[in-house]
Amino acid sequence: MSSGGADFNVDVMVRSIDSIGKDCNAMRFTDTHFAAVLKGLRMKRRIGLGVLGFLIVLGLVVVWAMNTTRYEIDRTEVVVAPSSAKSMPEVYRFGVAPELVYTEARTPCRDRNPLKSAFFGDLHIHTGYSADAYPEGTRAFPPEAYAFAKGEPLALPVSGERVQLDRPLDFAAVTDHSESFGEGYICRTEGAFEGYDTKQCRTFRKGGEAGLRMFTTVHAGLRPKRKSAVCGEDDADCREATRRVWQATIAAAEAAYDRSAQCAFTSFVGYEYTRSPSGMHMHRNTIFRNADVPEFPGNFVDYPTLPQLLHKLETECRIGREACDVISIPHNSNISSGNGFNARSLAGFSEEAQAAHREQRRAYDRLMEITQHKGTSECVNGVEGILGDTDEYCDVEAVRKIGARERAFDLTSWLPRLFTRTIRECTEDDIDPKDNLYKGPCVAAHDFARGAWLSGLEDEAAGGVNPFEMGVIGSTDSHVGASGNTGEHDFPGHIAHEIDLEDRLGAPRLGRHNRIDGNPGGLAGVWAVENSRDALFQSMKRREAFATSGTRIAPRFFAGLYEGDLCEKADWLETAYGQGVPMGARLPAGVPGLRFVAQAARDPAEAANPLEALQIVKGWIDADGQKRFLVTDVARSETGAGKLCAMYEDPDYDPLVHAYYYLRVVEAPTARWSETQCDAARESDGGAPEACENEAPEMINEFAWTSPIWITPADADVLPVSP
Repeated sequence: MSSGGADFNVDVMVRSIDSIGKDCNAMRFTDTHFAAVLKGLRMKRRIGLGVLGFLIVLGLVVVWAMNTTRYEIDRTEVVVAPSSAKSMPEVYRFGVAPELVYTEARTPCRDRNPLKSAFFGDLHIHTGYSADAYPEGTRAFPPEAYAFAKGEPLALPVSGERVQLDRPLDFAAVTDHSESFGEGYICRTEGAFEGYDTKQCRTFRKGGEAGLRMFTTVHAGLRPKRKSAVCGEDDADCREATRRVWQATIAAAEAAYDRSAQCAFTSFVGYEYTRSPSGMHMHRNTIFRNADVPEFPGNFVDYPTLPQLLHKLETECRIGREACDVISIPHNSNISSGNGFNARSLAGFSEEAQAAHREQRRAYDRLMEITQHKGTSECVNGVEGILGDTDEYCDVEAVRKIGARERAFDLTSWLPRLFTRTIRECTEDDIDPKDNLYKGPCVAAHDFARGAWLSGLEDEAAGGVNPFEMGVIGSTDSHVGASGNTGEHDFPGHIAHEIDLEDRLGAPRLGRHNRIDGNPGGLAGVWAVENSRDALFQSMKRREAFATSGTRIAPRFFAGLYEGDLCEKADWLETAYGQGVPMGARLPAGVPGLRFVAQAARDPAEAANPLEALQIVKGWIDADGQKRFLVTDVARSETGAGKLCAMYEDPDYDPLVHAYYYLRVVEAPTARWSETQCDAARESDGGAPEACENEAPEMINEFAWTSPIWITPADADVLPVSP
């Protein structure tokens, strides 16, 4: 047993020794392998660190590129003040109004009212000539848009549904985006130019989001460039195509204009200038007095700054053509992120250049569009620097609100970036000193009429020219050619993406696809002696104009030396004009005993809502330099009224204070389009879409706003004269 056990142990030992030897050999191999592996790991670590370092540097470069402005504004640019007689400020005197002068051949209107009548129209209409309408299916062009405005039916894109106004408009202007006149024509017109067969044009014709963005992205930069593959060498093809579209636009307006004594419809030649770096709207509609217009429209590509555009209008229209006159109407300042009425847009320029630009804006920005389907630009609550109570009506149809979350993009830097941000008030930190633009999205008080007018008073109180002395109009901004289609109950949407009710109720994407936040838009109102181009334009240039949120309220607003209650007098209107001035005028504050008369008539349509209130809104710069506003009810009806009228004398009137006053007319509440249409859908066989359960208000107020009357201590040369 023991011997056998010993033999066993020896064998085990031998095998163990052999194993140890093998293990030792293995250990020697492992040491060599380990060294190699270690060397490899060191190499990989060095490579990894190198890659990591490269990625860090690349990340820093990307962050720098996304946050560094690509183009710095040229502060040596020469800005020339307007010099034509047509650009000089008018003098407003009590009881004095200019005579109507025709600048083109036409038969005088049979119906002429020296005390002026209210005319309603739409000065912001897009058709298939716009590069953000054709790719979505809009096939209505200027002739169809004018026909619709005159009462004929129109086929909507996508659905093919035919719509028709219940009442024709009195006037209209097609204002397609001039930046893409040429590209759109080339891509639509087979055989006209070589660019038709390019990838860019095929994408444009295919439509959808890619087709929409093919040329509209040009508007979103600071130094826009055309696509040479489409436009040809030196953009020659696009220039010729632009000329053709412009001539067709003029011809359509000419054909639609009623030159007979009946004066049933007036059409204006116009276009939209579309500057919108990173989606910040600095757009404006150009409206000409007649068909004597420059050979080419202005556009953001050829005139990338506002001083350049306004100088073109001065040299090529007001100076260059005897009969030519023009106004430029800013719109959607509510989503401009501080840039629509940015008093610092020329910061760093010479004092002469800044003063010249203020004179340009005073001469050309005679009106602003205060409301349209992308929201209302009257006022905003919650901003600093303006003293006044919260105004509940400022929130009606507002599409940008302080505290809301908004997705945005920035294309003004070396690399684009996409981000989500809580909307807050614009601050000094938001201004980029390289291009003088506020970088948004943010909200500034001066994005809205009430704040912009106060900014203008500040410039004036400091001894300068008021650049923001603008009257108001409303319009639709329809991108389907549906001019003036502002009814809540049958609102079909103003862009193709909104034609279907469910799409119309969808989540908004600010800037264009507003959907549930959108509204039917507004109307332009003008008080004129007749419905002709010259009469309407003359009143618009003098700012005897008003805006409505879509209904046909007719407001009147005067300031003068009135005795007694004009509301009780049969000849109150003659007295109002004879002893005062209408909306849009500018008066010295030294006028003693100044009183205001406010009057409004409801929309005459049978189903229209009655009026609820007349409110006079005052804005002023007090003795301490503080900006203030005050809303005063001067008439109110608890049951609703067909007409309201009131006299008002400001108890705090100060002859040394720069101020403005305007009238806001409030209709009794009515159902919003989203509620009206969802109610109808609930009663239908198909039922209402799920999107009908939303947070949109069920009821809204419709409004009318008049152009202000400005009170200015510095204007000693416009003292009133006896009527």
